[in-house]
Amino acid sequence: MKYGVEENTEVAPGVFIERRAFLKGSTLPTLALLTNCPKHLFARRYERCIEKLNEPVGSGELTWEEFIIQTVPLAQAALKESNDVDYYLYRVASMAARLQGVPETKLFPLVKDSPAITLGPNYKGPPFAVIQWRMDPGAVFPPHNHPNYSVCTLGLEGNARIRNYEVVGAPPEFTSKKTFQIRQTHDEVLSAGRINTLSPHRDNIHRFEAGKDGARGIDITTLHGSDVGFSFIHLEDRAVDPERRIFEATWKGSEI
Repeated sequence: MKYGVEENTEVAPGVFIERRAFLKGSTLPTLALLTNCPKHLFARRYERCIEKLNEPVGSGELTWEEFIIQTVPLAQAALKESNDVDYYLYRVASMAARLQGVPETKLFPLVKDSPAITLGPNYKGPPFAVIQWRMDPGAVFPPHNHPNYSVCTLGLEGNARIRNYEVVGAPPEFTSKKTFQIRQTHDEVLSAGRINTLSPHRDNIHRFEAGKDGARGIDITTLHGSDVGFSFIHLEDRAVDPERRIFEATWKGSEI
């Protein structure tokens, strides 16, 4: 059965796929294999055709156009093959790790009249969107969650300290001012070529702090289910349980 990117489909502004599709399951040999071909040669070529379909995705660096053309059908197939978000997310991340560069795009300030953190889209799916971001030296992107989303973050320039958290137990509604607890799960430096991921049920909160040279990167974001909004989070500086890295937190809403 054929699915994924169809013939002559525009997968990004100005980027078209012509006569390309992702195939899964039984396939027929091409017309060239069916005409003027001795039986023993036909059999070998048919076997080689099947072998090619089963070969893993190639290695090596990808241009931006190659990344979109190859990753869109790969991501669509992964979503159909499994309900495991990490299965999907790590396949996308393996392609992102091969990117040799990402084109500049128009960026907009996260906070009006403040250019310290700017963001803008490089690609709008399906099945994912790619959001590019840039942070001035020392800028802080406050902790925030991503309900029902997975995110693959790739560093492009500079470096930023990134920390991930998970809610302990059941959190209150976003409109609530009640205190709840979150556990820190990652504390690492995101630099060029390094990747950080989160899923709806793992490491779903993250916080960025740019280094002295600032930072630039992309978020490859996929919705798994319905969009229920998000919230920034006020996080106490000191852990209430340092050994388990548990902090007290409250929701702040979608406005910084």
